[in-house]
Amino acid sequence: VACAGLKDCKEGKMGEIYALAVSKDVQNQGFSAKLLNEIMQKARIANFSKIFALSKHNTQWFLKQGFVRMEINELPKKRQALFNHQRNSSIFFMDIQ
Repeated sequence: VACAGLKDCKEGKMGEIYALAVSKDVQNQGFSAKLLNEIMQKARIANFSKIFALSKHNTQWFLKQGFVRMEINELPKKRQALFNHQRNSSIFFMDIQ
């Protein structure tokens, strides 16, 4: 129905949200927000200072959740090297409180 992951970037106390997806037949029922809350709890436990995500399609959702746009040069160096410019993904981050 819904899934998401959080991985440690091993640089700068940052975690990356990946594979955040919700099945079309259950969208707009709060699953994404619930997943984000779980991810934020895990990020706090892992002592991350920021989380970030790359997305091609969910720009407005990330902004509504409190994320702000991030430039590629703000990503951890190893993640910058893996960034696929052809995908034209937007990058979003959020400070963990």
